[in-house]
Amino acid sequence: MGKVLLVLLLASVFLLGGCKPTEKGYKTAYDAALNKRKAALEDMNLQMQTSELQEIDGMQLKEVDGVKVFLMRQNLKPVEEATEIPGVYNVAVGMYKMSTNCLAQVKDLREERLQAFAAQDSEGMYYTIAGSFGDLKQAVKFEQEYQKKRNRTYVGLHNAPVIIFSPK
Repeated sequence: MGKVLLVLLLASVFLLGGCKPTEKGYKTAYDAALNKRKAALEDMNLQMQTSELQEIDGMQLKEVDGVKVFLMRQNLKPVEEATEIPGVYNVAVGMYKMSTNCLAQVKDLREERLQAFAAQDSEGMYYTIAGSFGDLKQAVKFEQEYQKKRNRTYVGLHNAPVIIFSPK
């Protein structure tokens, strides 16, 4: 009887207080994974062509002709009257969950005489595109000029425009 009681006591101690995951443990693991991802994004350079950009990791920091830019591969579709997106390299200056916010920013940019338009990705996010180009170097040049002329926040982005490669 004493052995059975001892076994039950040890089993209950193990089940109730043993290897139970804690909120602190989950948070530590999550923070470690997040830091690892951020470090990987910061260390990347443009050794990889844009056609090889990974879709799953979102924005990636790359260097193009000595200029660091955020690049992303994403299939976009136009939101408004445009039947297709003009170029494959699109300079996004805002990312929104609601189309009304995106369209309001597009309107402001058009008043500044930019060929801006709204685009949507497959997950339902809306992007304000300030310029669309057929060549990556043109997109980088536009992105740099845009930042120099305008002191703005880039809603939903990494405090900088993002060049979205959207193959046709």
